[in-house]
Amino acid sequence: MGNQLAGIAPAQILSVDSYFSDIHDHEYDKSLGSTRFFKVARAKHREGLVVVKVFAIQDPSLPLTSYKQELEELKIRLHSCQNCLPFQKASLTEKAAILFRQYVRDNLYDRISTRPFLNNVEKRWLAFQILTAVDQAHKSGVRHGDIKTENVMVTSWNWVLLTDFASFKPTYLPEDNPADFNYFFDTSRRRTCYIAPERFVDGSMFTTESDQNTPLVDLTSNSQRSRGELKQAMDIFSAGCVIAELFTEGVPLFDLSQLLAYRKGHFQTEHVLMKIEDHYIRELVAQMVQREPEKRLTAEEYLKQQRGNAFPDIFYTFLQPYMAQFAKETFQSADERVLVIRKDLDNILHNLRGGGSGGSTEKPEKGDQESSVVSAKEEQGLVVLVSVITSCLQTLRSCDSKLAALELVLHLAGRLRVETLLDRITPYLLHFCSDLAPRVRAQAVRTLAKVLALVKEVPRNDVNIYPEYILPGIAHLAQDDATIVRLAYAENIAHLAETALRFLELVQENNLNMEHDLNGEDTEETLHPNENYDSELQALHEMVQQKVVTLLSDSENIVKQSLMENGITRLCVFFGRQKANDVLLSHMITFLNDKNDWHLRGAFFDSIVGVAAYVGWQSSSILKPLLQQGLSDAEEFVIYKALNSLTCMCQLGLLQKPHIYEFVSDIAPFLCHPNLWIRYGAVGFITVVAQHLNIADVYCKLMPHLNPFITQPIIQIDKEIVLLSVLKEPVSRSIFDYSLRSKDIASLFRHLLLRQKKRSGSLPECPIPEDPAIAQLLKKLLSQFIYFHHV
Repeated sequence: MGNQLAGIAPAQILSVDSYFSDIHDHEYDKSLGSTRFFKVARAKHREGLVVVKVFAIQDPSLPLTSYKQELEELKIRLHSCQNCLPFQKASLTEKAAILFRQYVRDNLYDRISTRPFLNNVEKRWLAFQILTAVDQAHKSGVRHGDIKTENVMVTSWNWVLLTDFASFKPTYLPEDNPADFNYFFDTSRRRTCYIAPERFVDGSMFTTESDQNTPLVDLTSNSQRSRGELKQAMDIFSAGCVIAELFTEGVPLFDLSQLLAYRKGHFQTEHVLMKIEDHYIRELVAQMVQREPEKRLTAEEYLKQQRGNAFPDIFYTFLQPYMAQFAKETFQSADERVLVIRKDLDNILHNLRGGGSGGSTEKPEKGDQESSVVSAKEEQGLVVLVSVITSCLQTLRSCDSKLAALELVLHLAGRLRVETLLDRITPYLLHFCSDLAPRVRAQAVRTLAKVLALVKEVPRNDVNIYPEYILPGIAHLAQDDATIVRLAYAENIAHLAETALRFLELVQENNLNMEHDLNGEDTEETLHPNENYDSELQALHEMVQQKVVTLLSDSENIVKQSLMENGITRLCVFFGRQKANDVLLSHMITFLNDKNDWHLRGAFFDSIVGVAAYVGWQSSSILKPLLQQGLSDAEEFVIYKALNSLTCMCQLGLLQKPHIYEFVSDIAPFLCHPNLWIRYGAVGFITVVAQHLNIADVYCKLMPHLNPFITQPIIQIDKEIVLLSVLKEPVSRSIFDYSLRSKDIASLFRHLLLRQKKRSGSLPECPIPEDPAIAQLLKKLLSQFIYFHHV
């Protein structure tokens, strides 16, 4: 088509959507721009988005039918080439020749400058696929003719598709007139040139009856001068230019004038190639862009040459064939990809561990599957695998697929670099924290907390990731409509706060180290915290405090309970002693007033030990009435929890001695309680107290409280088994419950006390209860209960 079209007058200016009246089954979406050669648009089709390229017909005598047949043959030849994307359809109307292919959002030129920026492994993976695509096409008998970064499409999961095969463009161009190059090949108007130098020939071979703005290609025949046979070496040169641009962050190897100078030996590539840090890649590119085409190897030979050097062995043995399955139409759904990877994960990790890298023949040691140490070869494969998973996250539809993806992320997180966790994984986890499904939001915040806990160092460009990105990104979860989401947030806010504080401290440490390196020695300035540290810490405290207070005031008690059970102690450390008192303890005290939820009251006593342990023994007087309130709770589960808390606090030395004696007096009667857990809890507290008192205090202060409840004197009070063996029989459950149901239980115990005094001789007579109900209950107790009968 090139030799037939050059020199034709510009087409009548029509917008690209005007041609869609002749296109069936395709709905115009938007223009993708226009080149001198084509008008390009994106269209909607029942199978997805497609690219439509329109060539406006000005000369009806053009042999477009033959080019249409050529493109259809090319499509057949490239059918099994997974890294090639030919035009899938070509149609002719009276107004235009129209080409159709699948739409891919990004080309390599765009991807090089798009965040997250490609790392070295990803660049090598893309370069490997570019060579693989060229090799696939050449083995199918197809030459591309216009390989450039704009024609190398890159999917969201870093799969390369070589597209826009240009068999209809001229092979040879005049070196002394840029019109043909501009018309056919400079579609980006960047003046970059990827054309092999041998494709530029002496302009005298072409017609010259035109000015400098008119292409010089013969208009009347398929002249071999312009449309000669494309050679494999020409594509190799172009692919080398693309790979060079990939590894130089978008710096092109040649523009048109430089390429023409290079053709004559007046321009050297070393100044650009030296920007490629990877010496294997630099050597590969240098060989591919040699001026003499006969010195260039084939794509297949370069792939063999660089196996284990520029390209890890795992690319060949596993990743290329495994990833190719996702390029097939049967795996176009993101949900399907994620579910397949989850099913194959064990096999994937096994293969990644077995792959070679850098020519290494090392084998994994026994038990390596469970090792947390990730080898370089495994990491290279994981980088590629993660790109597939993360590419799916935003387009997943089903709740199960999203949960499977989060499971995958968590499983792989411990094997990934810090940069990958923060730049590639974290943004998607925050995206899931706003998902429509409550289950997904809940699991996302759990996964986020675990993933961030794995970060042991903070890259310089991520120092403010917590206060500016992560905490604001999940702030809405504290007031989420779904209880399970607030519950998940409550479970993990302590983890998140701890990690945020660690991030701040790591940044501070890095700043101090930098100052030390600059000053050469420790000075007063370097030994003191960064002046911003206190203000940043205060800001962090305020952000977390806001959400903690919200959760502690939640309408659902299970959320409050979860917060206390899953990190109240860590929050104490995070806030410091003063705020632990002011923020946490002041809100927790109110939980004891909730008479309808004994789980919440029990959770209070589980958590109070951690608070007391951090605040110290000074909290003993504050906590004493709260603990006594727990001992008199109507729910036996709460009493048991209060006893356990007291035991732990006594073991930690958090109770002052006068308070201990008061608690012994309160707890001793529980030794005859009908509830086995409470009796054991009371015994545990008594024995721990005995262990912390000297022998005089044990016999003078402790034993008098125990004597009424034991059958014989004992010496080893600090042994639980000994104390249990001498306890009197507990009150029967029926009598205990009957007593608690009494309307005037105080009168009952007052009369019991009077009977005790009469028995001891300190009272001559014991009056009969005025209330017949009390008299009847007293009679029943005296007749059935051993202890009261003894009294």
